Amino acid sequence: MSKEHQPEPLDFFIWTVEDVGLWLEEINLGSYRQIFKENGVNGEYLEGMSMFTTEQILRFIRRCHMKWGDFITLCKELRRIKENSDYVCSLFWKKLL
Repeated sequence: MSKEHQPEPLDFFIWTVEDVGLWLEEINLGSYRQIFKENGVNGEYLEGMSMFTTEQILRFIRRCHMKWGDFITLCKELRRIKENSDYVCSLFWKKLL
């Protein structure tokens, strides 16, 4: 993804660290942009968060110095992107079949 363009939501699993930073700005969590970058949080990492155990979630929150409310916002926005992605993919497959 180019730095001049916003990351495509449907491709979030291939976002670079920079794309994640742009997205954080877009969802008003830009204050975490640098710490996410330092921790190498990319789209693949975000995709994998849905499989995190409670311990892994707490470790992530501590490592990124996140407030609970901000973490909930992050999760809600991730869910919204995933749902949109799944919906578009299902429409695509229906057209193919």
